[in-house]
Amino acid sequence: MMIAGGGTGGHISPGIAIADALERSAPGIEVFFMGRRNSIEERLVGRTGRGFVAVPSMGLRRSADIRNIAMPFVVVAGFVKALGVLASRRPRVAVGTGGFVSMPPILAARALRIPVVLQEQNSYPGLATRVLSRSASSVHTSFEETAAHLPRAREIALSGNPVRSEFETTDRAESRRRLGLNAEGDVVLFVGGSGGARRINEAVMGAAGKMAGMGVELVVQTGLADVERVRAAVAEAGVTAIVEPFFDDMATAYAASDLVVSRSGATAIAEIEIVGRPSLLVPYPYATEGHQMKNARAVEKAGAAAVVPDGELNGERLADEVFELLKDSARLALMAERARALARPDAAERVAEAVLALTRWESATVEGRYTQ
Repeated sequence: MMIAGGGTGGHISPGIAIADALERSAPGIEVFFMGRRNSIEERLVGRTGRGFVAVPSMGLRRSADIRNIAMPFVVVAGFVKALGVLASRRPRVAVGTGGFVSMPPILAARALRIPVVLQEQNSYPGLATRVLSRSASSVHTSFEETAAHLPRAREIALSGNPVRSEFETTDRAESRRRLGLNAEGDVVLFVGGSGGARRINEAVMGAAGKMAGMGVELVVQTGLADVERVRAAVAEAGVTAIVEPFFDDMATAYAASDLVVSRSGATAIAEIEIVGRPSLLVPYPYATEGHQMKNARAVEKAGAAAVVPDGELNGERLADEVFELLKDSARLALMAERARALARPDAAERVAEAVLALTRWESATVEGRYTQ
């Protein structure tokens, strides 16, 4: 089985969750991943011990950028590399979880007549899903409205956004011990996506002084660009904080928190819902078709989150919003309960079931293995 996707944690994390579900359903199944070299997908897949094959890929930049001229050549190079790998390994099904990195491997799979299953996280599907859905056996979505944007898809299933099993099982007390946080007291997690969010980072720096006076501890995922600036600002303010460019073990970071301040990408929301945490969502304003604001408003409507538009967020507003939420324990408890009610903990199993339905698995002569 081959899984392709990445570019951001939001595209590769569902792929890993699907791989986990496949291995639970069919012990002995072999799953390998394809993506870019020296990428977030290579790093996260490497943590699982699964095979990873690097292929060239390049996304289309939305501005008029001369580098876009190279994109067709890079995609072709990736397609040729993926074609050779897939022709040699002959997986029975290929799974695409989005991002430009999924295009060459999935196109190569279709050229070899390997069945394709796609999983789309966002309400408005990305370019890869829109293009590849025409020849996929099925597309698994996280939002009902996604189907309207995929008119040529053969089959669409509302399965939810797959989340790795450790998000459901990680213990709060143990997570705080691992991170060196106090067993009691308020902990706020700030998540800007795998690349970080400049607006959230700057708001944290501006709010650090006030939050030091509130006695809260901070866990901040900044991305690479701002990590040193944020570390310096929180240290100067005297607030206890763990500041990292990226947390490979996000399940521990979520479990340790009492409140999550985050962008509202679909995977981030799915993870917040699975762990059952109240959230303050700051939608990325340039997301395609405004899908992050749509995601955030849906969670807000369900009573699981508060929303602050990106342009309204600054240090003072952030400190005030965090203070108002943390002082109202009854509201936080209700938001957490409603977040858990929105979760789809069986999303990965649903996608895995569809994948396995495309092939027949029979016990091999070697114990614990399956042939395809």
